[in-house]
Amino acid sequence: MAPTLFGMHVQVESPNTGLSFEVGVPSNSSSGELRIKDAKPYLVCTEDCPNEHCGLKLHARGPGDVLFSRTKALPAAGGIPVECQSCKTRWNAARSSFRQTTAVLKEMRCPLSGHRWEHVIEPLDHSGGNKILVNKFAYDIGEPQRWDVIVFSFDQWKNYIKRLVGLPGEKIDLVYGDVYVNGRIERKPEHPYIQSVLWKKISDSSVREGGLSRVKAWKEPKGVGVGAWQELADGRWSITSAKSSEPALLEYQRGLDNYIPYNSLSGNSPRHYSVGDMKLGFTVRPATSGGWIGAEIRDGDWTFQLRLPTGKPAPGRPAVLERVVNEPRSDIKNPLKLRHPAPGIFQEKEGISLRLNEESRIDLVNCDDCLIVRLNSEIIFSLKAAEGYVTVPDVGNPPPPADHSQYYLRLLGNRVNANVEEIEIWQDIYYTSDYGGRWSHGIQLEDESFFALGDNSPSSSDGRFWGSVPGDNMLGKALLVFWPGWPDNFQLRFIR
Repeated sequence: MAPTLFGMHVQVESPNTGLSFEVGVPSNSSSGELRIKDAKPYLVCTEDCPNEHCGLKLHARGPGDVLFSRTKALPAAGGIPVECQSCKTRWNAARSSFRQTTAVLKEMRCPLSGHRWEHVIEPLDHSGGNKILVNKFAYDIGEPQRWDVIVFSFDQWKNYIKRLVGLPGEKIDLVYGDVYVNGRIERKPEHPYIQSVLWKKISDSSVREGGLSRVKAWKEPKGVGVGAWQELADGRWSITSAKSSEPALLEYQRGLDNYIPYNSLSGNSPRHYSVGDMKLGFTVRPATSGGWIGAEIRDGDWTFQLRLPTGKPAPGRPAVLERVVNEPRSDIKNPLKLRHPAPGIFQEKEGISLRLNEESRIDLVNCDDCLIVRLNSEIIFSLKAAEGYVTVPDVGNPPPPADHSQYYLRLLGNRVNANVEEIEIWQDIYYTSDYGGRWSHGIQLEDESFFALGDNSPSSSDGRFWGSVPGDNMLGKALLVFWPGWPDNFQLRFIR
């Protein structure tokens, strides 16, 4: 049920950020035998890359992408040319730094910076999966609840652990990554502890990068106001637009898809979908009054813009949450399938502003057809689809997802000078409905039957394949991870 729980895996460290993350090692879940099709004997150099901004530790290639041959083929004296497959630095390594290994050479992608590099993964250097404690009496004294992590039997050989999303008698559909129950979206933000587990951080300006990523995290788009945003040290930005009549924009440039690095060795290539359910958080310190600072999220067919005034609150200068109209999509032949409500301000509040020369934390959340804005942890806006800010899709026959260009995140400001820092982006879990092409039209649950999904949706064997779970097969509720234990990769934690 990765990435909430891990099976057999190896630890991979990003040479650009130093972030360590897990990559699953395919194995037979009954016998524990590794199943790595691409593992081969390689000769690798164990010298760290000499580039101080790059942390890659194993290297299998020389200049020109030439793989190293056997140890006997290396020259007895003199340095051996090596080329780092992360930063392309070249140097001469000592013959003694080479060793033979069985490995997989795999392109990896840093979850926080998007940097790509060829990594030498040694599957034999793997860690065992999580071991969990199960409360087998939980459902003897109470009923299973949606979003519980449950343990159940489904065949004669093994037990499963998945997240419960469907209850007896319900009709379950998966549309645009969200769970629909009896035609209505099921909102995880109404269960804060559950939502906090399922957020996946994909960007953090506070994390120091080595400058290896080809794509900068944030950049001004071409057009009006270029030059107003300036990048400072340590992931901070400044905006100087006190005299501008047009908003100055800063746009996120890296991927917003449902990529999960844990699946890098899985052997399948699931389709990547753009994820519009996101949380954008940032800290701002305005230096001038009379203007505003805000953010914008485009989620396919909908764009939401937040504007918060700077300086002392004043009549006629409200905080505004607005839906901005988008151009009609050319791929939708029947416009009745995608009705665009009229654009315009749909919520504003007086008396809310950003104080001068003080730090304020802003979070703009768009998740499960629920739009929430927090200012210094306090909710100042909260809207749901039923209040008219989006059109609920035809669950039985939804239009195709918008293409990747229809999803973006922006910071923006007008007539303001300010510093912005601690810019963070989280994505919500995206439940795919087409994994294997076998489940796309939902499921009607019978009495005493349940529906479960894995959190690693692109690569999970779950209810999309084998349907519902009979109530008699429920073994209990997952309580906590007790292994790995101290001192190796300590992971003791409660399961939510």
